[in-house]
Amino acid sequence: MAHYTYKFRIYPNDEQQQKLAKCFGCQRFIYNYFLNKRNEIYQNNETSTYNKDAAELTQLKKQDEYIWLKEGLSQSLQRTLRNLDTAFNSFFAKRSKFPKFKSRRHKQSFCIPQNSKVEDNKLYIPKFKEGIKIKQHRVMEGEIINSTISKKPCGHYYVTITVERNIEKYKPNNKSVGVDLGIKELAILSDGTRYKNIKPYRTLEKRLARLQRKHSKKVKGSANRNKARVKVARLHEKITNIRNNHLHQITSKIVSENQTICLEDLNVKGMLKNRKLAKSIADVSFCEFVRQIEYKSSWYGRTAIKIDRWYPSSKTCRHCHFVNQDLTLNDRDWNCPRCDRKLDRDLNAAKNIEREGLRLNTVGTTEIKACGENARPSARRRFSVKQEAPTL
Repeated sequence: MAHYTYKFRIYPNDEQQQKLAKCFGCQRFIYNYFLNKRNEIYQNNETSTYNKDAAELTQLKKQDEYIWLKEGLSQSLQRTLRNLDTAFNSFFAKRSKFPKFKSRRHKQSFCIPQNSKVEDNKLYIPKFKEGIKIKQHRVMEGEIINSTISKKPCGHYYVTITVERNIEKYKPNNKSVGVDLGIKELAILSDGTRYKNIKPYRTLEKRLARLQRKHSKKVKGSANRNKARVKVARLHEKITNIRNNHLHQITSKIVSENQTICLEDLNVKGMLKNRKLAKSIADVSFCEFVRQIEYKSSWYGRTAIKIDRWYPSSKTCRHCHFVNQDLTLNDRDWNCPRCDRKLDRDLNAAKNIEREGLRLNTVGTTEIKACGENARPSARRRFSVKQEAPTL
C-alpha cells in the first residue's frame, strides 16, 4: 500500500467562495496566534505542546471576541496546530528554519483530515453539504485519507486528495542507466538518449515582462491593478504546468524502462548563486526532476542511486579513467590525453555516473568520501573537482 495523490480543479460558487475565504482566514489566524504565543513562552524559558494549544483553542472559540472561529472547520484548525508543532520540532532538530508568520499573500490552503468524498462530480466536505463542483478528469482508486483545498494567486481553486492504494510494480529487468542533468539539454542518458530542455520560462519571458509592466503602471488598490495581477499569476501557473508536465513525461519513461537509475547529487542551491546561470538553472528544475525519479522508483519497484556530489563525472575518461583537471564548462567535447579518444562531455558524464552508481549499489552504500575517510575537501578542492555543482 502506498499514498497516492490526485489533484482536481474545483469550481465553488460565490457563496462557497466566501465560506472558503473564511476557512482560509481562520487557519491563518490560528497559525499566527499560536506562533506568537509560543514565541512569548520560549522567551520566558517555558515550553508548550500541541495538547496545550489544542485545549486553549477550544476555550478560544467560546469567547465572544473569537466566536467567528466557529465558521472554520474544527478539524482543519486542529491540523493547523499540528503543522505548527511539526514546524517547531523540525526547527529544534535543525532540519528547517524558524517558523514564519503567514500573510494573506501566503499560499491559502487548509486540510480536511477526514469525511471527504467525491460523488456525481461534486466534492463533499464538512460544512459544504451541497457539494462543490469538481472537474474529475480521472477515476480515483483507493480509500481517501485526507484532502486539501487551496487557492492559487490567479484565483483558481484546487483540491488535492490523498488516497491509500495498491500500486502495481513494473516487471523487473536488467537495464541500468546513468542520468546527467544539464541546461542545454535537460537529461542525457548513458544509452545515448537525450531529452530536450523546453525552457518554459524563457519561452514566455517576454510575455511575462509585458504583463508585469502593465501591472506596475496601474493605480495601487484599483480593480484594474488586481485584474493585471491575476493575468501575471495565470501566466506563472501556465509556466509551472508546462514544466511539470514535461518532467513527468520524462521521469515516467525513464523509470518504466530501467531497473536502476543513477543520478548526481547536485548542489542546486550553490549553483543558483551563479548570477549568469541562475535563471536557466531554476527554469530546468533539477530538484523536481530528482524528486520525481525517487518517488516513482519507490512506487514501481525500481532502484534510484545518488552518487557522491564531488565525483568528477565530466572530467573522467570513461575508457582509461584519466581525470582531466583542465576541463572547463565551455569544453563540450575533449580528447583524452592518455588514450587519445574523443569524448562527448555529457554522454561521457552519464556513462561515468552509471558505472559509479552500480559500484555503490554493489558495495551497499550511496555515499563516499571525496578526500579521505574523515577529511572533508577544502572549498578550493571542491570547486575544482565538481564544476557542475560548485559551492560558492
